[in-house]
Amino acid sequence: MQNTMELEKNEENIKDYVFEKLKEVVVFLQYWWEAVIHWSDKVFPPDSRADTLSHWVHVATPFLITGLVILMLICCVKRCCCGGGRAVRMMKAPGRNIRMPRNVFERNPAGYFQNLRSGNSVGNLC
Repeated sequence: MQNTMELEKNEENIKDYVFEKLKEVVVFLQYWWEAVIHWSDKVFPPDSRADTLSHWVHVATPFLITGLVILMLICCVKRCCCGGGRAVRMMKAPGRNIRMPRNVFERNPAGYFQNLRSGNSVGNLC
């Protein structure tokens, strides 16, 4: 009987502790949000905010586009030539004078030779 009372008391203490911490988090977030608003009003005054933001968008756009293109190129090169970040084992393609990834051949050797005999291209070898 006494254990259940102690357990209920501990549960209540835990609930009170959690609620107090949640109140502290809410107060912190409110303070933080007010600081962000104050900073943005100082950096971008309300009377010239639209002009300032428009200027920064025009300045940043070429850099963002360049960075996006570079990121896309890096991803494409990694995916095609590096097998998604892994080293790709290459081999001489049977019956052809090219090199191809070994896993393409090992995945379906019969299909590879059928395509080779029928004159169909093997497809993307990357």
